[in-house]
Amino acid sequence: MTSRTEAALALAGALALLIGASPSLASPAELVELLAGEYDNNEQVWQQSVDGEPQDPRRHWLFRRHGPSGLELAVGRGQAAPDSPAWTLSFSQRAGGIVSEVLGAAVCRYRWRERHGGYEGRAAEDCPGLPAEFRVDPEWLTASWRGESGERVERARRARHYNGWVALQRQRLDPSAVPDDYVFLRAVRWHDEGFVLPVLDGDRPTGYAIELARLTYQNTRTAVLKLGVVDLATGETLAYSWAEPGASRIGINLRWIQAGLTREASGAAR
Repeated sequence: MTSRTEAALALAGALALLIGASPSLASPAELVELLAGEYDNNEQVWQQSVDGEPQDPRRHWLFRRHGPSGLELAVGRGQAAPDSPAWTLSFSQRAGGIVSEVLGAAVCRYRWRERHGGYEGRAAEDCPGLPAEFRVDPEWLTASWRGESGERVERARRARHYNGWVALQRQRLDPSAVPDDYVFLRAVRWHDEGFVLPVLDGDRPTGYAIELARLTYQNTRTAVLKLGVVDLATGETLAYSWAEPGASRIGINLRWIQAGLTREASGAAR
């Protein structure tokens, strides 16, 4: 075999490895796999508040699989989406690329193309209640809304879910209670994009909550996963602990209130 032939084969092999290492999203099923999950723009809204800017609405997106090439979509104004989906998206391959037919308040379509490691979908016509454009990658869902005042872009991050427990010393609520008497919540669930879980004593509110949020501190620009104890009467965070974003476990122990959370396995929320 000549050296030129060997060099050509080596180059072909290297290109094959490169292509194999960076698979292209090319089918409706793979786009469905990428979109499926929950997204929340909590950090964007929090940052706008810190900066004293007008705040976008808090929005929570839930894309749930509906067959091999479909998704159900529910959108909430707050930290969770409703159980009942408002739209159904059916994805198919067309001559011009991937198209999703949207059924809901009206029938409309998005045309999708690969872009920057993810996908961009543009509405072919007006889709009431939905943005003019989506962009999605493994971490973010970006929604572009167009109105009389121009374009508004919301950035929602993929939410990770945690399961855990909370213990609240009953003396905090009733001074006559014995010290080892606790309100105990078992098998409760959070997501890490600003989910606030009220601590209930049966059906009665205690006035406290546990918040889990991914935030970026202003002075260091360091992203953290924050677990905070919140006074619901004032909105004040009384104490908090932090860990790396995506940490497998996080907890806090103030004696009078304690919590322990464990991250769900990947894909459990999708």
